[in-house]
Amino acid sequence: MVATSSYSRRLTVMMGRKSAKIANKKGKTDAAKAKLYGKFGKLIAQEARSGGADPSSNGKLKDVLAQAKSAQVPADIIERNLKKAEDKSGGDFSEMVYEAYGPGGTGFIIEALTDNVNRTAAEVRTAVTKSGGKMADSGSVLFNFSRTGLVMVSAEEDEDATFEAAIDAGASDVEPSEEGYRVLTSLEDYASVSSALHDAGIQINAESSGLVYVPLSKVELGDDDVEANETMYDKILDVDDVDAVFSNYL
Repeated sequence: MVATSSYSRRLTVMMGRKSAKIANKKGKTDAAKAKLYGKFGKLIAQEARSGGADPSSNGKLKDVLAQAKSAQVPADIIERNLKKAEDKSGGDFSEMVYEAYGPGGTGFIIEALTDNVNRTAAEVRTAVTKSGGKMADSGSVLFNFSRTGLVMVSAEEDEDATFEAAIDAGASDVEPSEEGYRVLTSLEDYASVSSALHDAGIQINAESSGLVYVPLSKVELGDDDVEANETMYDKILDVDDVDAVFSNYL
């Protein structure tokens, strides 16, 4: 009876941890989706405000709308931001890239699209320092990462079919992962590869796809440092103007 009770407690703890991980993963997926939609909303408003809301006469807006459609951004978000562009009093958005060091010697690349650079810089710095990290000089972290295109394919897809379709579309590599298949492309080929896979009926995880920073090598950490880096990652992503965060910890 004692052994059974002990086993039950262990099983309950293990299941609790698993449920927490699943909930945490879902929470991060929802957060990434919200960030993706927010970024496209700002880009749509910016391009429509600067070049007009008619994509037939505004090539940049047409490209952004095509990317938004490929990323499965809801139509109401697109329409809301097209109307938002009619307000000419809104400020222009600037794309910013910040670099930081995390606990245990990790590196962070932070992307933001903001209409107030000073506000965003201050909020990012606060999130980093309060998490035990520190801001880095420009280029001191970035050289450890490669800028590339990433199309995240659902794990439900067949590996051979995904590989063949990706390579035929011009992808540079395909890597299996826990989430599915990471289809890597050059920056120039990302849009065409993503469109080709979508047209082939292959399920794409839009929230995890895009132009990303891939670490050239990863830093192995102990449990405490992993937790500290995850906390730092979450705090940075909580900054309203931050659209994406990349790091090199295992």
